[in-house]
Amino acid sequence: MALPKISVPLFDITLPVSQQEVRFRPFLVKEEKILLVGKEGDYNQQLLSVKQLLQNVIVDPKDFDVESMTMADMEYMFIQLRAKSVQNVVELRYRDKEDDQIYKFNVDLETLQPSFDPNHKHQIQLTDTLGVVLKDPTIGMLSKVKIPAGEIESEVAFAMIASCLDKVYDEENVYDDFTQAEAVDFLRDMELSMFEKIKEFYDTMPKIVEELKYTNSKGTERTIRLEGIKDFF
Repeated sequence: MALPKISVPLFDITLPVSQQEVRFRPFLVKEEKILLVGKEGDYNQQLLSVKQLLQNVIVDPKDFDVESMTMADMEYMFIQLRAKSVQNVVELRYRDKEDDQIYKFNVDLETLQPSFDPNHKHQIQLTDTLGVVLKDPTIGMLSKVKIPAGEIESEVAFAMIASCLDKVYDEENVYDDFTQAEAVDFLRDMELSMFEKIKEFYDTMPKIVEELKYTNSKGTERTIRLEGIKDFF
């Protein structure tokens, strides 16, 4: 006689950026290996693991395109999936560099929400005659960009901005037919002051941030900032 099928619960969430409703199931024991591979890998492997896991667990809508998810939506859903599949409260341990003691923190994953910066703008005027229009990055965009190990912060930011470049315009023309390589060259040829205006788009994107505050045994106040997929993996 065949063994009975184990039923799993289903959960509904609303993605905070797209406002799309998604139904998903917890990940299973056989899928835990995907997380272990991602946890031990670099940024590219982590992104691939999360993408594969979300593709497995989303049950409705059936034609949901994971690659179209913004980074904030992906991070939010991954955190909620972790909360429903294992437990919502996780214990984090950090060793303080000053007193060499370990401090413990409990973080409730179900309370984490992305922050929205009112200064996040898609159209940016670089000069009196030159401007750009940027689009929010998606998993699909970043999946096509290979980030060198050890260069996560600077290279992810740069590659993401290049992928987000939707249009460039001046007084006479709108340029919207260019390659990723041409977008990179365009950014690299900018003056620093112009690039800083574009970089602000990345810095102000919706993101999930959690700050853990404590005072160590020597009386020094500390803040640990958790941000991005690498910190919540």
